Amino acid sequence: MSNAQENRFVGPVIKNSEVGEAVVEAVYEDNSSRKIEVEEHASYFRIKVEKECVIRFETVSEMLGRDVTRADIEANMPSMEGFIRVESDQIRFIATPS
Repeated sequence: MSNAQENRFVGPVIKNSEVGEAVVEAVYEDNSSRKIEVEEHASYFRIKVEKECVIRFETVSEMLGRDVTRADIEANMPSMEGFIRVESDQIRFIATPS
């Protein structure tokens, strides 16, 4: 696997909504040690984190002030970059499939 593949940016494209704004805030909280770029467009945010992007449901819930489920996030996520790993407490986007 090339180094460029391993160092690429990954993450979701999320609708510009209440949930989307909470996800952006949570990404900064949960990935503070990584390089993060967020492109804001009229109807969506493109979240880009170097190598791995973690979105913890608990952090999004804290940012939003109510419980958020995986389905809430997925319903607001029309696209993504990277390989996705869905776990009981978080969603991870990773640069390589291993």
